[in-house]
Amino acid sequence: MHELRGEPEPSLPEQLARFSPCDLVLVEGYKFAPIPKIEVHRPALGKAPLHPNDASIVAVAADGPVSTGLPVLDLNRPDDVADFIRAYLENRHDHKPATAG
Repeated sequence: MHELRGEPEPSLPEQLARFSPCDLVLVEGYKFAPIPKIEVHRPALGKAPLHPNDASIVAVAADGPVSTGLPVLDLNRPDDVADFIRAYLENRHDHKPATAG
């Protein structure tokens, strides 16, 4: 954490550059950034979910039923969310496009 003291908030790429090199950064906020996201949704709050309008959302973590074709994770089972993230990253790593050479 760092106080901005009136300075503008750094962009996500600027923030990520501070962590390089690393294998994984979990980001809270930047909900409209074009990065893979897990939407946290609490149906009881009555707010519309974001995933129908955001192709970057790869799963929904919820504390109730959610109607979606995406994977739905139990928000109250953090180990399941961590397992999903691990499997998602392994799947992406296994399916990287070949580079021309």
